[in-house]
Amino acid sequence: MTDRNKKLLIRLSDQEFEKLKAYAYHKGVPMVYILREYIRRLPKLIDEPE
Repeated sequence: MTDRNKKLLIRLSDQEFEKLKAYAYHKGVPMVYILREYIRRLPKLIDEPE
């Protein structure tokens, strides 16, 4: 398992928050899972280390 020791605080509008909340509820996962999966799927940069 990945060591998670970094924290990120983001501000969302009410609309953004409700959209994320509804999507996560529909998928049956926590909201943070949706965000983590999105970040994992970002394309790698050419000079990004493995």
